[in-house]
Amino acid sequence: MNYKIGLFRALILFFILIQISCKKENTQNDGKISEKKPIPVSIDKNYQKDQPITGNEKLKVKSVIHFSKKYNSPELWQYKWDMKTGYLEGVHALANGNMLFVIEESDENRNNTAAFVLILDKEGKEIKKQKLALKPKTKYELFTTQVETDNQGGFTLFIKKEDRTLTQSVEEQTGEGRVRYNLKEYHIDKLKFNNTYSGYETVSKSMESIFLKSFQEKGISYIPTGNFSVEYLKGKICVYGQVGKSEVEQMPFVAILDTNLKLLKMNVFEQYVDTKIDKIKLNSDGGLYIEGIENTSADGYYYATNKRFTVNSDLKVTTDKSDKEPYESVYRGPSAPEESDEEESETETSAETQESVVEPAKEETWSTVTFYKDEVKKETYNFKQKGMFSNKIIFEKLSSHNTALWQIQFVFPDNYEVPYINSAEGFKRANGDFVFWLYLTEKSNGDEKQSVAIFVINKEGRLIRQFQTPGYAALTEFRMKESNGQLTTGVIKYDSPYVFYSFAYLLD
Repeated sequence: MNYKIGLFRALILFFILIQISCKKENTQNDGKISEKKPIPVSIDKNYQKDQPITGNEKLKVKSVIHFSKKYNSPELWQYKWDMKTGYLEGVHALANGNMLFVIEESDENRNNTAAFVLILDKEGKEIKKQKLALKPKTKYELFTTQVETDNQGGFTLFIKKEDRTLTQSVEEQTGEGRVRYNLKEYHIDKLKFNNTYSGYETVSKSMESIFLKSFQEKGISYIPTGNFSVEYLKGKICVYGQVGKSEVEQMPFVAILDTNLKLLKMNVFEQYVDTKIDKIKLNSDGGLYIEGIENTSADGYYYATNKRFTVNSDLKVTTDKSDKEPYESVYRGPSAPEESDEEESETETSAETQESVVEPAKEETWSTVTFYKDEVKKETYNFKQKGMFSNKIIFEKLSSHNTALWQIQFVFPDNYEVPYINSAEGFKRANGDFVFWLYLTEKSNGDEKQSVAIFVINKEGRLIRQFQTPGYAALTEFRMKESNGQLTTGVIKYDSPYVFYSFAYLLD
């Protein structure tokens, strides 16, 4: 009898253990939200109210959202780093799920700076905080940092470096000596980290060692600065700047290096004299799309004209889409002659006898900022704001023909302002969702707090997620990056004391 009871109890215990095991397995495989992660807030369908579309509008979405904090989804985690002063270059996703931050810290007078790489795992735990070694009087320009990731979780940084230890000799003040000096002031450093993050390998080359010989072969005898722009374009390094055959005319150049900093090809665009390149993008055919501004002068006027052209993989110009007319002209010729005291007195007397006329206030117009372009679908995403620091903005999506497809107005409470709309950024996810952020200023009882609001709009133009950072006295350098359905952000609180924060949010 005791034997049967014991066997019965053993069977019951066996079935209980099986059920517990099944529940654990189901919990582990049931999506990306574990019991420790907060559940995102669902957006009420009435939060985004549709507006009537008039007959001449070709909109697919026209709606208004009166902002409410109650729809903010909570953060997954928060990371904090107290610092003296700081600068955040960016947030980068690594192949193993870790997140990379490139950060500069300096003293309060910004005389002594140090560059760091910070690596957090997907739970917000610090994996590595590595100070980048530099000799005295040398400085990394982190805002030009380019990042190449590998498929193991490692990464390589390409950073421009300024050498302030040099002393310019008499021979280096003119001619070829000056060209050499300007080039050797700046270097490109390659810093390679593997996925253990235990130290890194460095390769450093000066602009002189990379470019001097090729410039000499092309007859270049004047270089205003070796502080060229550096960009990483899918396995290659693109360097561009201005050079000249004399000080009178300067021309843009573009060079392609491999990832070992070896010069592969270079071209000086003599047909674009006085043009400074502002932007370079990689085309689908392996060529480049280039934008710049031509600055010229004549008869006391200074003119600025947009230049746009494409080059093939050999850096030869294939198409030109530059503007024919300048978008700006400014007169800076001789100033008008000064009036005599007698004329000035007569003018003042005449003005006093006239009745004062008050001009009617001009109605404020909507200013537009383009902050994202979908190069595949040729769609443009804009912000529109009426007046500076108002509490209303319009998020707009335009077709390839500049026809408005979406107009979603965000109305924030009366004690809110939306500053710096030209700082906002966004990106399109693989599933078609669009994510963008805005700085917000909230005023209460004489105090002001700044936060960042993040919105996720699905491909039908409906708001599906809303996040907001905590409020601080002043914020700057906000950055964000998606990885595995999670949005990781970084931002600097820049009132004393400075603090670097990283917040993570669940997108899916």
